[in-house]
Amino acid sequence: MTSRILAISLHLQPWFDESYAPLLKALASKAEFQRAENPTSAIELLAQRPEPSAVLITDEALTLPENKVVWKAVLEYVRRGGTAVIMGHFPSFVRPNHLKPFFSQAGLNWESGSYQRTTLALDPAAVSVANAETLPQRYSQKAVFVKNVAPGDMWYKTDDDSVVQSMVFPATKVNTAGETAVALAKVGTGKLGYVGDVNAEEGSNAVVLAMCGLL
Repeated sequence: MTSRILAISLHLQPWFDESYAPLLKALASKAEFQRAENPTSAIELLAQRPEPSAVLITDEALTLPENKVVWKAVLEYVRRGGTAVIMGHFPSFVRPNHLKPFFSQAGLNWESGSYQRTTLALDPAAVSVANAETLPQRYSQKAVFVKNVAPGDMWYKTDDDSVVQSMVFPATKVNTAGETAVALAKVGTGKLGYVGDVNAEEGSNAVVLAMCGLL
């Protein structure tokens, strides 16, 4: 059976496809790729059977009250065993104070953390053996971090070698407990992922594919 990936892109920006071309090409080569650009199509495509193999939340639209019904439908899909990954333009456009209530609906205590470029290290214990062998062991990313993340849900973590990578600020250490830019948590019988990278790094593309079970 062919995998089906559904991207929910209610606030699709005109440069998204160019920025994420390598990821979109990889997804299309491994699965049927669908995109919903309005709430009605999002709910209809979520309801199709067989269900999507994974859902990508590519922007901040589902944090807004007018799209609450779509976020509710996504969470119902996740709780019965689906996988949803928040990525793409979401971290760039979401309002920081919208993160906590958004994630609380999923039963998670995640909220807005640091915004910085640093190098994160893979935690092999948090991912499958196959993904641990395939994903980059370390990579640099400029990202919106989330905090209050359980250690076992962090795919990548800062460590003692992680420093702020900036042309302006000094290279201060940024090993902050409970913060990460890459997480996957159990919600119901499914999983909810977050990739806070704002620059479509090659490593983050691999992470998204892995979270979708397509790496």
